[in-house]
Amino acid sequence: MDLKQVEKILEKYWEGSSSHEDEMYLRDFYSYAEVPPHLEPYRELFQTQEVKLNPALGKDFDERLKSKIATADKPETKWTLFRIAAIGLILLITAVSVFKADQKTQLAEDTFSNPEEALAETKKAFILIAEAMNKGEEPVRNISYLDKANEKIKKN
Repeated sequence: MDLKQVEKILEKYWEGSSSHEDEMYLRDFYSYAEVPPHLEPYRELFQTQEVKLNPALGKDFDERLKSKIATADKPETKWTLFRIAAIGLILLITAVSVFKADQKTQLAEDTFSNPEEALAETKKAFILIAEAMNKGEEPVRNISYLDKANEKIKKN
């Protein structure tokens, strides 16, 4: 490999303008045993990237993978039963609460047996409502005084 070409590609690499092919060329260059001493510090940079791209899986990789798959297929019966029991309890509580809610709905009943008493109570309730509304009107009446004062100010 040409040493001058490698140095040019290294310059492009440090500037950030190298292409993928240039970087592959540098990886090939540093994969050889003989590298000039002034380029030796960069060997580790290009070799470690290659190792990171293709990590060694090891001889026992297949056995480890098979054992993980085998253990993942076995469901934990304790937690499965607990989940089923929790779902059943939730459904039971929901069903009971719906049933109880249906029983509590009642129709309105008359509280007075005499219609005159009911009319008298209704009149009392309307009087209380009217008094409350009249109290709410008092501040609004004061606004009319302010309007009159504003008109006098505008005229003067």
